[in-house]
Amino acid sequence: MAKRDRQAQSPSSDDNSGFSQVSDGDPDFGNISQPATQSLLQDSYRPRKPRSAAVASTAKRRAADAEDDEDDNDEGSYSETVVKVTKKARRNTIIGKLEDLDFEVEQEDEVYSSVTQIEKSGKMRGVSTASVKTTKTVKTPSKPAVVSDTPKRKRKTKEEKEAEKMPLADRALNCAFKIGAHVSSAAGVENSVTNATRIGANAFALFLKSQRKWESPPYKPTNISTFKKFTKAQNYDSRKHMLPHGSYLVNLAQKDKEKATKAYTSFIDDLKRAESLSIGLFNFHPGSSLGEPRDEAIERIANALNKAHKETGFVKTVLETMAGQGNVIGCKFEDLRDIIALVEDKSRVGVCIDTCHSFSAGYDLRSPETYSAVMKEFDEVIGFEYLSALHLNDSKAPFNSHRDLHQNIGLGFLGLSAFRNVMNTKEFRDLPMVLETPLIDDDVSVWAKEIKLLESLVGLEADDPIFLALEKEYADKGAAERKAVLDKLEKKEAEKEEKEAKKKEKAEKRAEKEKLKDQKAKKKTPKKSTAGKKGKLSKGTLESDSSELSELETGSDTDASSCGGKH
Repeated sequence: MAKRDRQAQSPSSDDNSGFSQVSDGDPDFGNISQPATQSLLQDSYRPRKPRSAAVASTAKRRAADAEDDEDDNDEGSYSETVVKVTKKARRNTIIGKLEDLDFEVEQEDEVYSSVTQIEKSGKMRGVSTASVKTTKTVKTPSKPAVVSDTPKRKRKTKEEKEAEKMPLADRALNCAFKIGAHVSSAAGVENSVTNATRIGANAFALFLKSQRKWESPPYKPTNISTFKKFTKAQNYDSRKHMLPHGSYLVNLAQKDKEKATKAYTSFIDDLKRAESLSIGLFNFHPGSSLGEPRDEAIERIANALNKAHKETGFVKTVLETMAGQGNVIGCKFEDLRDIIALVEDKSRVGVCIDTCHSFSAGYDLRSPETYSAVMKEFDEVIGFEYLSALHLNDSKAPFNSHRDLHQNIGLGFLGLSAFRNVMNTKEFRDLPMVLETPLIDDDVSVWAKEIKLLESLVGLEADDPIFLALEKEYADKGAAERKAVLDKLEKKEAEKEEKEAKKKEKAEKRAEKEKLKDQKAKKKTPKKSTAGKKGKLSKGTLESDSSELSELETGSDTDASSCGGKH
């Protein structure tokens, strides 16, 4: 009977063309593409069923098949069977924008069907439902995207790369003053030689490794061999005219043992790199006392140099003059003199004068007279025999400002006159003279022009019309920037004075307030209480009081007689 009912109610196979029946009897929901929720009664029939109805029909047939497994004699029994099938039907990803914020939506549809079969008194009722469950997951960045106005760097064309290899100036090989710049050694230390040649430099500085890291990978044998090959081909004297610069992280004056060890390890690594390239000089900043006693810091620097000299062969350690910010050592010639005095091997230590630093530290290099006085002081305090190199930089900051701000030659507060003085000092011949002036967009042609400018100052007198015209030209170029710096400093100084005045006024008000408080406290001083002593006066006390009264009476007579009896 159950079989006949099922056959009468089952739709034809043509109605199920929208999906296929899998071999294990489970319905295949892979072709369902739209949500549907509806109830299907046992006697419902449509010529062309939607896919959701096909799902329900399949579930209903499954329930009927389960009924066939039981004997027809159990018609009077009651049983209930629930079948639930869940299967993912589709997954979509939508990418879009919402209020300038990128987002990604992952949409997942789940189709499930449930069939409840009830058998009672030989009659069967089947209720099947089918629906689609949709889940959406929105993925957004953890932080809002930052929109940068800076345009992306374009790749250089082949023509631009070729142009970068072309020389910007010829080297003046016969010039007694070896001028150059601090060139890049990116993509290989050997590239520093070609970069120096390109700007017409007869000397140059470089970083032997990243100055922002404590550790860097060692040189490859090809780096060393190519560097030496280029050096020989371009006729550079690596022992005399190359001046590597030490890492800005290193502080040999450091008291902390762990940090001092870290600094020394980086320092000695640089020295060994220099010797592997056959470079004879190594310039570095002396360091900072960090608030510790200055003489102790100087001693630590000297001890580090003595140790380093014993671990290396020939490289000379060159101390640079500093601008004098905070606890920095080297702003005075005496600091460098004291370090040299403690160095055991004097042939392994030297000094580099930085024109910007020394000017900011209070050494006036501008006029011929003040310049001569500074050079005389240097010779007396340190000695020209220790002078090993120069850094040529103008200053954005005024004289004696103790600020390390480099400016292009002739545009700053030093002016072109200071560099005319430098380029006519015979003691500087054959020393590496290195530019550390700023560049705009890494345009190294600035250095090529400055090298030629400095070379043109050799032999010019201070009153030479050619020099005076050049001095005025460069001074006018930098006038606006110098004025802006002065205005800024004046404003800052005025703010400082105003702050000090307010601080002083506040201190005066506080002092006045404390004074009034003390005066009030004196007025409110409590009198000695005698209430507890009433009725307890001793005989001796009474006698004392009576004697005092008699003395007062006697005193009164005496006073009257002393006034001449006029009262």
